[in-house]
Amino acid sequence: MKVNDLNPYRFGRRPGEQDPCPLSGNQSRVEKLVTGKLSNTRKPKPNNIATSTNGMRLRKEILTIGTWNARTLWETGKLDLLRNELKRFRYNIIGVSEIRWTGKGETTTGDFIWSGEENIHANGVGFLLSKKAKNALIGYNPVSSRVITARFNATPFKITAIH
Repeated sequence: MKVNDLNPYRFGRRPGEQDPCPLSGNQSRVEKLVTGKLSNTRKPKPNNIATSTNGMRLRKEILTIGTWNARTLWETGKLDLLRNELKRFRYNIIGVSEIRWTGKGETTTGDFIWSGEENIHANGVGFLLSKKAKNALIGYNPVSSRVITARFNATPFKITAIH
């Protein structure tokens, strides 16, 4: 047997013959999903989803979530400065870190919730919320000075943000 008679290429395809392979079997049709149903047999989803007055809507609207390292919000007026800085972004939820506030709670306007150390001005995280997110807020859980969670009523499902 000569060395040239051996075919080192798979399926008889040599480097010079690299035209597209013919489709085999079911490949020319729409591929099946894991459930065995064709992907074009799904039920059409409704275009309009009703939202409650206290909810955020995920379809046809952009939900903007971001993070911001504030370095410190301990000085007077720093939160207002942060609000003014973020007005140019159309945000819904901003996770703010290193706020350096003590305790846990929310502002009187309800647009900022935080979780910090109990006695010292170190660490601390919080959420700065838009009006729509503030109205959709179901509740929040200040876990520690480094972790806070917030739950929002949205359509088609509820959202939990962890920062």
